[in-house]
Amino acid sequence: MIDRDQPLPSKTLGEEIYRRLRSDVLSGRLKPGQRLPFRDLSASYGIGIAPLREAMARLTSEQLVDFEGQRGFTVSAMKFEDLEDLAEQRINLYLEALKRSIARGDENWECEVLVALHMLERCPRPQREGSDAAYDEWETRHERFHHSLIAACGSRWLINFSTILSEQYGRYRRYLTMEMSASDDYWERIRVDHKLLVDRAIERDVEGAVNAARDHLSTNFQQMRELYNSRITQGDTEPAFKAKRMPARKPAPRAARKASAKR
Repeated sequence: MIDRDQPLPSKTLGEEIYRRLRSDVLSGRLKPGQRLPFRDLSASYGIGIAPLREAMARLTSEQLVDFEGQRGFTVSAMKFEDLEDLAEQRINLYLEALKRSIARGDENWECEVLVALHMLERCPRPQREGSDAAYDEWETRHERFHHSLIAACGSRWLINFSTILSEQYGRYRRYLTMEMSASDDYWERIRVDHKLLVDRAIERDVEGAVNAARDHLSTNFQQMRELYNSRITQGDTEPAFKAKRMPARKPAPRAARKASAKR
């Protein structure tokens, strides 16, 4: 147990500030493009320069923070072009991990998937004007749910890279979730998607689970594209992330599958 009356070792301080800064970047409390001068950070977080340097080096290696000679450290920008690539790679890795997990998962895996779904469904919806803590709790349960589905894949590297992509994607997902927080239709779609995915996975229906996961993740991305383009159309030149107007991909995955089934 750590004695709070004693100063923390520098290694412990470095780890603590790294986790706090990382959480604040991923959650958007530190805004994309925001400058991160050491003097301001030291005052805000109550920590010395040496642990901050260590934390910044780690965050830079994770592409959450950028360094430029004249500007110093800044929070990495959010760009729609990056999101498109990020979403594609996330889906590819997630689907591969899901297939392996369904094939290898045992009863303990099934139990964790069901518990994670229950905990997510019981979590209050985050509100646009609500507290960061409320969204953080929803995000934690949401990450647990999706992680549970791939946890039995048998590859720690596949899980590791999937987690990295999911965390990076989460910066953008927060934007969509906050914008759609008042939409009952949005939350009902999310609930139905999650339930269908779990049902197919527990039934060991690999094709059905993969299709459900692909539709779920792809639809989220399409909604984010539409939301962004609507802001550009309305003249908003400073949305949460910057890019030129993006053309819609046609057909969308869900629509494409329905069209194929009719032929």
